[in-house]
Amino acid sequence: MKLKVSEIFASVQGEGTNAGKPAVFLRTALCNLACSWCDTKYTWDWKNYDYKKEVKEMSISEAKTEITKYGKNHLVITGGEPLLQQQGLTMLLEDLGSSYFVEIETNGTIKPENEILEYVNQWNVSPKLANSNNKLDFYEKEECYHFFRKLKNSLFKYVVEDKNDLKEIEFFIQKYDLPRERVLVMPQASTRSELSLRDPIVKELGRIHHLGYSSRLHVEMWDNQRGK
Repeated sequence: MKLKVSEIFASVQGEGTNAGKPAVFLRTALCNLACSWCDTKYTWDWKNYDYKKEVKEMSISEAKTEITKYGKNHLVITGGEPLLQQQGLTMLLEDLGSSYFVEIETNGTIKPENEILEYVNQWNVSPKLANSNNKLDFYEKEECYHFFRKLKNSLFKYVVEDKNDLKEIEFFIQKYDLPRERVLVMPQASTRSELSLRDPIVKELGRIHHLGYSSRLHVEMWDNQRGK
């Protein structure tokens, strides 16, 4: 079994409820969506990036060795879309054992298999909106919304460009009965300048709509550097 890996590195979690915590990151390659504002297009956009240069095929053992060398007990699995490779990830997490607090960041369009659930402490579900320029039937999967809604350890994190996005977010909250305490809004920003522009707006929108707020701490700290 081989995993298609973009990069493995140590940093701090920049988003969600664990922002600021030291972690090791496993960024998988490949994605089933194509967001126009994606800040990791090097994991899937083979028109503009070289697959052979960007993707490393690693055995479970090789990935484990690379992860454990950092000496962290907090693992964030991101992408790309990690659940495209959930069989391999399940094997990796089983091999790593119970010493890690594991977060998986997913776009919410692929249902996790039962085998992986026991190894994941937190699901950071980031469903897309029309602002991603994906088609609706690509980014809204009802079965997945219902599944993640039922999981007690899942959060829903929406990327917001402006106040117009809140109408669509409210639609999904009502349609799937999402608990507001588990819904976060996060500014669309891959650079410090974008973050400084949108961050105050999104914070205020979260306050008005009684939703949580997610920072993009890594952008604030390192701008658009990779592997940070």
